[in-house]
Amino acid sequence: MNVIFLDFDGVLISFHDNTSEKIEKRIILLSEICKEYDCKVVLEAAVKNTIDEDSMVSSFEWVNNILDLLKKHNIDCIGITPCIGKKRVFNTPIWKEDEIIMYLKKHPEIDHFCIIDDDDRIHISDLDKVRDYLVKPIFISENYEEEGLLSCHKEAVGKVLSKVNKYKQK
Repeated sequence: MNVIFLDFDGVLISFHDNTSEKIEKRIILLSEICKEYDCKVVLEAAVKNTIDEDSMVSSFEWVNNILDLLKKHNIDCIGITPCIGKKRVFNTPIWKEDEIIMYLKKHPEIDHFCIIDDDDRIHISDLDKVRDYLVKPIFISENYEEEGLLSCHKEAVGKVLSKVNKYKQK
């Protein structure tokens, strides 16, 4: 199975242009990507702790609007990464990357994966361990048309999905 770990901010939502039309345009592109590469989606957005995984309903209306658009465009959201946050386990900080790796280890059916997230600051990112699987849209730019998920990311997702899931449990 192919999976996209999806962030909202910087991917579906950009800094400058967050009209419902622009968000839906990005979701339509995500739908095309999912169809082309036969992908399912796992949410790893910061707002995931507001979403009930069984019903896929959030306590925030704007999140429900996005979830409804994902459904409308036939994007199969199969889960949410665990909500661990930046807690410490045995004095080691747990980051978003660890939540993704934990999800992958619990789901050996995932052969290939891609993370679409704008958070990628070298050595201070919470995605350092999984950087090889990352496609990074831009959250904020002087050119508003460069923000969020764009058609140029479609090929990048395909390249990442060609990599073997090194976290797959045997």
